[in-house]
Amino acid sequence: MGIASATFDALWNHYVIWSAIVGAITFIWLAHHSLFYRSKDVGDDWEDVDGIEVGVFPKHNDNLTLELAWTIIPFILIVWLTYYSWGPINEVWADPDDPDSMYGLECGTEGADPNKCYHVISITGQQWFWSFDCEGLDADICDASGYQDLNGTTVPVLKLKQGEYYLANMASEDVTHAPWFVKFGVKEDTVPGLDTAMWIAPTCESSNCGGEEGESSLILCTEYCGDDHAYMAAIVHVHS
Repeated sequence: MGIASATFDALWNHYVIWSAIVGAITFIWLAHHSLFYRSKDVGDDWEDVDGIEVGVFPKHNDNLTLELAWTIIPFILIVWLTYYSWGPINEVWADPDDPDSMYGLECGTEGADPNKCYHVISITGQQWFWSFDCEGLDADICDASGYQDLNGTTVPVLKLKQGEYYLANMASEDVTHAPWFVKFGVKEDTVPGLDTAMWIAPTCESSNCGGEEGESSLILCTEYCGDDHAYMAAIVHVHS
């Protein structure tokens, strides 16, 4: 899995765990109170021991400690989950000009660390086809010259190298599209008249990285874009 995917996997697991904890507490509490405090009187008559009035909460039933607890504890949890969510956002929307980001600067530019830098490529969406441009990179780093049959449809092939970072500058020639790199867990919209970008960190299983093609996975469109939306696909090969 790609680095962005691994980050989102951790975020997803974190949210699922807390959802399970909060859900369990909530439903156990509801079940307990629904059964324990239900009326045990037979018949329709009941005694108004609390002196209940419509729109007025009995003052002697106030519990400030309990009210503070169920206000402050969820607030702290929400703040923590919001803070925890910033990690993936920083990776997905990292500033290309920030040398301190996890991707560094563009490879070959002044001040770029050759051990932590990224390559720029281009992705263009049009009904119903993807176009890739490696922007003059060596074929070992990026190759977009190939095509392949995918269930009877000829689709473009993008070859990337494991362990490299890529910044994909994206555009659309007609309607909104969204390339989804299924294996890497990243996607971003391509919008007519608007330049967007997406970070890609390709990885592959070590047993599949050898050879010319390496490991294959799909690129799909996740924004409905017309009649042949379902066939708007491409293949990405990742090699070591």
